[in-house]
Amino acid sequence: MVKRSIKITFVIITALTMILTSVSMESRVEAKEHSDDGFIRAFWVQAFEPGVKTHEEIDQLVQDVKAANMNTIVAQVSRRHDAYYHSDVLPFTQDPAVPEGFDSLGYLLEKAKEQGIDVHAWVVVGPMWHSVYGGEPNDPNHIWNTNGPDASDEDTWVTQDYNGVVPYWQPYLDLGHPGARDHVVDMVTDIVKNYDVAGVHLDYIRYPEDGKGYNPTSLKRFHDETGRTDRPLPSDQQWIEWKTEQVDSLIQRIYAEMMAVNINAELTAAVLSWGFDDPRTTDWWNMDPVQRAHQNWKKWVQEGYLDYAYVMNYDGDADPRREERFNQWIEWQKDLPRNRGMIIGPALYMNSFANSINQIHRAIAPSPAGNIVEGISLYVYNVWSNDGHPRDPLIQSLSQPTEYNNGHAPFTEPVSVPKAPWKTAPIGHLLGKVEGDQLSNKYVTIRRGQAGKIVGKSTTDASGYFVFTDLQPGIYFVDIEGSDQEKVQIHIQKVTNVIFNQ
Repeated sequence: MVKRSIKITFVIITALTMILTSVSMESRVEAKEHSDDGFIRAFWVQAFEPGVKTHEEIDQLVQDVKAANMNTIVAQVSRRHDAYYHSDVLPFTQDPAVPEGFDSLGYLLEKAKEQGIDVHAWVVVGPMWHSVYGGEPNDPNHIWNTNGPDASDEDTWVTQDYNGVVPYWQPYLDLGHPGARDHVVDMVTDIVKNYDVAGVHLDYIRYPEDGKGYNPTSLKRFHDETGRTDRPLPSDQQWIEWKTEQVDSLIQRIYAEMMAVNINAELTAAVLSWGFDDPRTTDWWNMDPVQRAHQNWKKWVQEGYLDYAYVMNYDGDADPRREERFNQWIEWQKDLPRNRGMIIGPALYMNSFANSINQIHRAIAPSPAGNIVEGISLYVYNVWSNDGHPRDPLIQSLSQPTEYNNGHAPFTEPVSVPKAPWKTAPIGHLLGKVEGDQLSNKYVTIRRGQAGKIVGKSTTDASGYFVFTDLQPGIYFVDIEGSDQEKVQIHIQKVTNVIFNQ
């Protein structure tokens, strides 16, 4: 077995902007000789098939993860803004497979903790509902019923296409709408307040593809902030940039608000590897994740407002073109300069057992430049192959010699979850909010000392929030357009919350 290790050279970023940034990133990933500790080995476990819905399923899941020498479960506990746990924000799931009142997340945490396994609560952000459920949500408080497709233009959170059409089979939150953004933040912090999770895992934290984003409230915000009055074409780059900034600023706010509740909780996200352009040679902004879904996740791991990017490297080795794509992406991910973590996510459901094991070996091996990632997450525990075998041989093949791994299992010994260096570094964070008449798109600067050097620039988001992460401890002065300068103090591994009145 190849010995591998990783060390992130953690460079403290003096300030990160919410929307516009002037920070130059200098962090690098370096590969060293690998110890047998400190590597994430995760299973995604979705809630559309059996896996986390009963005591028996969860008992089996934890047993399988332990047997495979894995250490992390990313468990879907909200499919479409319903809760497989006791929530103060979301209605309890209508899933008939779940016993009445059964707290799937709570029981999973109990059983996983006994085995030293981390649990991340996986929540779906974008899709509001899905016709696969066979009908509309019964609970009158579900966002489908309060802010769904049938709500007024003022109340709906649903995105539209260029022609004003809403995809009724799966309406999607428009992340430029202030109410939708607040709901997502509440959904995440609700979990961290009530459950001792290792982290929260965001899915569909993006716009839907094919040129959506024309929610009436969001479009008005775009007009107000740009001075334009037209309905921009889907390919309009100013429109794409504006929508991309909505996702950037939302995830940064989620990160700060979550850490304000529990500084040790990790924010992770399933992110895209769309398109057949080679990421090693193509400008990132021009690639499909940004252009089609406005998910600028490279920025998130380079500028420090996401703990781990779980890249959905969904390719089947049976197709040579897809196999090549998988190899290109994982090499780029290993070599990407960053100061947060990177997880490779192979798709079990698209591969045979043998091909999945092969992809895992390629994922955890060093790149030609000698770099590796911080972990691997397998999609998905519930749909484990495309060759019709039962799951048990896969679990065995992950940790023991079998015919499917040619006697070479990828996870021969248990390893611990790595300790993220940015979670212990001498840095703090600022979460600010402007209150008054005009909330969004106000310029913000932060200085080290009253007349000192500007260390960060930002603008307020749809609800008046702004965030600076990874600040050295000490006294700062914040200037906000239309407000007086305010003095703030940053403490090590704390989030400073400040409200500014206009």
